[in-house]
Amino acid sequence: MKDADRTIERLLAALRDAEPSSAMELRILHAMEAREAEASAPFRPRLRPVATSLAAALAIIGMLIVALAVHQHRSAPADTRSHATGPTLQQTAQRAAVVRKSPIAPRRPGSRRHPVSAVPETQAASFPAPPMPLTEQERLLLRLAHRRDPQDTDMLNPAVQAAQSAKVTEQFQQFFGINPNEMRSQIE
Repeated sequence: MKDADRTIERLLAALRDAEPSSAMELRILHAMEAREAEASAPFRPRLRPVATSLAAALAIIGMLIVALAVHQHRSAPADTRSHATGPTLQQTAQRAAVVRKSPIAPRRPGSRRHPVSAVPETQAASFPAPPMPLTEQERLLLRLAHRRDPQDTDMLNPAVQAAQSAKVTEQFQQFFGINPNEMRSQIE
C-alpha cells in the first residue's frame, strides 16, 4: 500500500490502452438502436402506474376517513344529544328540583373511560425515558463501523496510534536534526 498512487496510475493506463471486445461494441450498438426506435415511436401513455397510484391514494383517503370517524366517535361524550331530542326547559327545571334521598354510590376506579393522568411511582419506573439522540462523535463512530475500512478502524486501535505517533516523532526529529535525548530535555 506504500505505492498506491503508482499502482493506481498503472491500472488506469492499462485500462486506457485496453481494446474493448467486439461483443461489447455490438451490445452498445443494439442498445443505442433500441433507444432511437423507442424515441421515434409515438407517445403511449402508461396507464398502469397511474391507475395503481390513484387506487393507492383512494385507499389512503378511505382509511383516513374511517380513522377520523372512529376517533370522533370515541372522543364524543356519551351524554351528548342533538338540539331536537334534548329535554325541554321544564323537564330540566324539574330534574333540578328533585332531591335525592339515597346516597350516591362511589365510583369504581376501573369504570373510568379515560386513563388517569397522574401515574403512580411504581408504574412510572417501569417505563424508561426515551433514548437521547446520538452525539456527533457517536455518529462518526457508527459511520466508521459500518464502512469496515481497515485503515479507519486501525485509527481506533491504541497500538496503531502509538506506532503512528512514534513514526511522526521520528520524522520530526529527522527533519529538524534533533536527537531524541535533546528533544526530551527540551520538553521537560
